[in-house]
Amino acid sequence: MNTRELILEEALKQFSEKGFAGASMQDIAKPLGITKAALYKHFASKQQLFDEIIRASEARFQDFFTALSVHFPKDGQGEVNQTDVAVYGSITAEGLCESVLTFVRFSMEDPYSRQVRRMLTLSQFQSGELGALYTKRYAETMLGYDERLFAKLMELGVIRPGDPKTLALLFYAPVVLYMGIWDREPRRAAECETAIRNHVQQFFAMTRVR
Repeated sequence: MNTRELILEEALKQFSEKGFAGASMQDIAKPLGITKAALYKHFASKQQLFDEIIRASEARFQDFFTALSVHFPKDGQGEVNQTDVAVYGSITAEGLCESVLTFVRFSMEDPYSRQVRRMLTLSQFQSGELGALYTKRYAETMLGYDERLFAKLMELGVIRPGDPKTLALLFYAPVVLYMGIWDREPRRAAECETAIRNHVQQFFAMTRVR
């Protein structure tokens, strides 16, 4: 890694342990064996460091979900991707379980993804702007996508008719609940994974028409 990459790696570590407000430029520079002055040669401010981490994590986030045939519209309001409709319109219960669990394992076990999520979890309480960023990434983006996808699948007669917004919440909320338990009590990881699998299978059985 070059110096810039090492700084970003250490900044993410510090932010994930202390939040944005709790970590200082000195906290980031010291483990790297450099001075604050040297750090400022690469990044003009702590905010610039944080913004670069968010930008890079967003790109990884998008790439990961694209591989699962989950394409988030850039404005958050666009039509659901037709490839996604085809994939999730014909997916099996086991296929849906694996798709959801792939997301969960990535969030909980991938070191980079876990650090970013913890950074935002801590930082959300330190400013309204960071709280809004957390809400957008981990709630509104996911729920909005599921709502539009379910609406389309209802229109096609793949799942039972109903309110797609409520259905999205019913689908996503238990997953987040068990991820929270897993996060706080890692020894219960297997239990949480089983519970998520059971939830997705039950959701599939209750909503699927064909």
